[in-house]
Amino acid sequence: MTRRLLTVLAVVALVATAACEKTTHENIDKWPNTQKGGGKLKKAAASRSIDPDLAAHAAVNLALSDRADINGEAEVKRIMEGLPEARVQQVMAKLAPRLWARARTEGDPMQVPGSVQIRGKDLLFDLRKYADAETRATIDGYLSDWYTTGFYEGRATLGRNLGVTVISTIGASAGARLKEAANSVVAKRDAKIGDELLLALAASGNPEAVRYVLDVASMDRGDPTLANRALSALYRAFVEPGGLFTAAPPASLAPTLDTLIAIAENPANDNRTVNDSVSLVRVVGMPGCLAPLAKMAASPDLGRRYIGANNALKCGGPKAIVTVVNALPEGKYDREALYGAVVAEIVRATPRDETIAAVRELLGARSWVARWVAIEAVAALGVKEDAARLRGLGGDGAKLQGYWGDQSGKPAKERKAEPTLGARAKELADKLGA
Repeated sequence: MTRRLLTVLAVVALVATAACEKTTHENIDKWPNTQKGGGKLKKAAASRSIDPDLAAHAAVNLALSDRADINGEAEVKRIMEGLPEARVQQVMAKLAPRLWARARTEGDPMQVPGSVQIRGKDLLFDLRKYADAETRATIDGYLSDWYTTGFYEGRATLGRNLGVTVISTIGASAGARLKEAANSVVAKRDAKIGDELLLALAASGNPEAVRYVLDVASMDRGDPTLANRALSALYRAFVEPGGLFTAAPPASLAPTLDTLIAIAENPANDNRTVNDSVSLVRVVGMPGCLAPLAKMAASPDLGRRYIGANNALKCGGPKAIVTVVNALPEGKYDREALYGAVVAEIVRATPRDETIAAVRELLGARSWVARWVAIEAVAALGVKEDAARLRGLGGDGAKLQGYWGDQSGKPAKERKAEPTLGARAKELADKLGA
């Protein structure tokens, strides 16, 4: 074989090799299994010149690679961060359906998704922030499908991103889909309505889904825990999401205000249910929350009285102080309990100047309970010029009933005498003046 022929063959081989290494869909599917494939996938995914569909294909293969030497998911996120906005949106439009093809489950909707399907779902959620509005809506549809075409309770805790986090981020549209899925569970009389499902319905911020949770709470399904669990789900969704998601918007709770009030006022409900429902009424906000909570502050039941007053003050702030405190009926009040539930909440209210004005007004209230709350709050607010106002009440002879708490179990000689309002006012004035 001549030297000239060998040279020609070498050139042909080089050309053939170069042609094999072009960024094509066929090569992109080969690269995850080659020694240098990881680098080639990174280069293709980060390219700003090749077809966006090729870049998207490379990004999906890179992200879902099982190779220990390729930290694919982190690389893809880094690449997306570095691309210009227009380019990343082009790539995301092609990447979303490719990723969904890996994430979706087919066949039996009750099957447990596999590792690649779970990772694909998580990546769809992680990358949705890089998409434009149209592609993001498409991704939200994919994610809603992933959680609602199967058994939600079984899928809610799979992967890095919890179901409630995903559903609350998508919002009302996911709530509508989830409500449809919940109907299939409710239709089975012996099926338990799970905590994850209740929480996701509430956290979606869909008013109909929120109403659905309350409807479920009133169902007779032979489950004595159902009402408490449903109210707890709403409480977590709107009051205390625990960092898992952003609290649901209060506006989606407002249409259920009458139902929540009825639950709070029902004497048959336990303290936990009452507490949760009252907190939810408070979340609805002004002006709707104030009247029902101030009414509860006048309850014959002392525990509910404290719950109502505390939440009414949280709801209305300084503007609610006079109304709420005047609603407290005369009776026995343990000073520590009264301070914790009412006075401390008043002191926290802002703006401070409005709070000070409100408690000064209460110093002249008709009810001795209102005047007692006022002197405690005035002293706690610590405006020294108010010491003279407190001394002005030094002649008030109203007995502070229950001041020392329940003393019925103590021998008569060990029981403390209840102070008068005037004596307490002088005591507080001295402390404030000092």
